[in-house]
Amino acid sequence: MMIFAKLCLLASLIFLLFTRVRTLLTYFQQEEYDGKRFVGAWSDVRLFDVKASVATLVAVVLGANGMGAVLTTLLLAIAFVVLAYLEGQHRFKKALARTERAMRIYWLTFGSVTVLALLVLLHPLCALIALHAAPFVMIIANKVLQPLQVKINEGYQNEARAKLERLDPIRIGVTGSFGKTTVKHMFAEILEASGPVYYSPGSINTVLGHTRHIRQRLQWSHKYFVAEMGAYGIGSIKRLCDFVHPNYGIITAVGDAHTERFGSIEAIAQAKSELATEVCSAGGKVVLNAKLLDYPPFAKIRETYGARAVTVGFEDADVVISQQELDGGSWSISLSSQNPDLDGITYELPLLGEHNVLNSALAVVMAATIDPKIVAQIPYFTRTVAQVPHRLQKVGAPGTALILDDAYNSNEMGFMSAVASMDKLAKQRGGRRILVTPGIAELGLEHDRVHDRLGKFSADKCDMIYVVNPDRIRSFVDSTKSGEAKVIEVATFSDARALIAKELHEDDVILYENDLPDLLEEKRLL
Repeated sequence: MMIFAKLCLLASLIFLLFTRVRTLLTYFQQEEYDGKRFVGAWSDVRLFDVKASVATLVAVVLGANGMGAVLTTLLLAIAFVVLAYLEGQHRFKKALARTERAMRIYWLTFGSVTVLALLVLLHPLCALIALHAAPFVMIIANKVLQPLQVKINEGYQNEARAKLERLDPIRIGVTGSFGKTTVKHMFAEILEASGPVYYSPGSINTVLGHTRHIRQRLQWSHKYFVAEMGAYGIGSIKRLCDFVHPNYGIITAVGDAHTERFGSIEAIAQAKSELATEVCSAGGKVVLNAKLLDYPPFAKIRETYGARAVTVGFEDADVVISQQELDGGSWSISLSSQNPDLDGITYELPLLGEHNVLNSALAVVMAATIDPKIVAQIPYFTRTVAQVPHRLQKVGAPGTALILDDAYNSNEMGFMSAVASMDKLAKQRGGRRILVTPGIAELGLEHDRVHDRLGKFSADKCDMIYVVNPDRIRSFVDSTKSGEAKVIEVATFSDARALIAKELHEDDVILYENDLPDLLEEKRLL
C-alpha cells in the first residue's frame, strides 16, 4: 500500500510541476528570457513555492506525530493535485506565447525537474527540491539551449535579409522613447497615398520580430517597408539598421521612459541617434522632433549632415506647427516651412491627445519628404487615420460611459496628455473623471520625481483615481493629496474595474492609463 501511495505522490508532484513550469515560463518570457531579471522577478513577484511547501511540511509533521505514513502521503498527493488545478485557473494579462523557443525551454525544464521529482520516492520532503529548483533549472535550460537558438535565429535572419534585398522596398525606420508605434501607424496610413505599405504590426521592434514578419508577410507588391525600432541598449538600433538598411528615418522623442534600462537620458539619446547616423551617412533623410537638438548626439548629426536632418516642432524648426485647434474629437493642424514642398500643409486628425499633434506632423513631413507629389492628397488620408489600439483609443457606445484605453502608454508626456483629454471630454459630457493607473515603469532614479509630477497634475483633473499596486508608486499616491480627487488603492486592474462597475454613470469618462505586465502589477502566492 505504501508503494501505491508514493506513486500517487510522485504523479501528483509531476502534475503540479507541469503547471508550475508553465507559470514560471510565462514570467520568464515577459522578462525576455533574461536570467538576471527573472531572478529579480522571482523575488519581487514571489515566484518561490509557499503553498506546496507548507503542505509538505505539515504532512511530514503529522506523519511524525502518529498519523499513518500512507494516509499522510495520500493527503499530500491530493493537496498537490488541488494546488495544480488552482494554479492552472490563473489568467495572465499577457499569456504565454507558445513559440518554438518557449516550448524547447519548457520541455527541457519540465524534464529536468521531473527527474528531481523522483527523489520524492525516498522521502516526501524531497518534493521541496524539485519545487524550489524549477526557476533556476529554467535559467540553466535557457543557457543550454542558447547555442541552438542562436543558430536557428541566424538562419531565419539570413532568410529574411535575403528576401528584403530581393524585394528591395523603400525602407523607413521609426524610433523614439515614446510615440514610435503611433507615428508608425499614422505614417503608414498616410504613405498609402504613394503606394502599398507594409509595416510591422503592433509593437514589433526587434530583429527577430521583423525577421518573422518579413519572411511571412512582405510581398513584391509592397513599395514601402516601415520598421519600428526599439532600443534595449547602445547598439540595438545600429543592429536593426544593419539588418533593415533604412533609406529614411523618423525619431519621435528622447525621454525617461527607459532610464532604468539605460542608466541615463544621455545614453538614451545616444542610442536613438543611431538611426539618424545610419540613414544620413548613407545619403538618406531623417525627420526629427526639434527638441532632440538639445542633446549632443543629435546636435552633432545636424551639424554634420545639415538638411538631411529635418526638424519638426512648435518653434525654431525647419517645419513649424503654426496652428493646432481642437474641435470636438478632431484636430485642425497647419504647417509652415521655408521648403515649398512642406509649407502650407493643412490637415485634420481625428485622434485625441495633444501629443498626437507633433506625432502626426512628423508622419506628414516624412511622407511629403519621400514623395512630394502626394502633398495634396495628405488631408484625405489623415482625416481617416484609425485609432491605434490601446493608445488613447475611444471605446464606447451611445448610452454608456466613455472609456479611453491608453493601456500601452508608458511616458510622462503621454500620461499628462491623456489625463487632459479625459478632463475635457468629461466636462463636455457632464460626467465624472475617473483615472485608473499603475503608473509608469522603467524610470530608474526618476521614478519618484516623475510620479510626483504626475500625481500633482492628475489631482485637479480627476474626480476619482484608482491606483493599481500603490506600493510601487507611493510618491504618486502622496502627491494626489494636493487636489480633491478621491484616491482608491487597488491590487489589480480587474479589482478597479469591478469597483467602477458598481457605480458607473453613462456620462462618466474612464481613462485606463498604462496597463503594466503581470510581473509589475501583482504579487503571487504560489
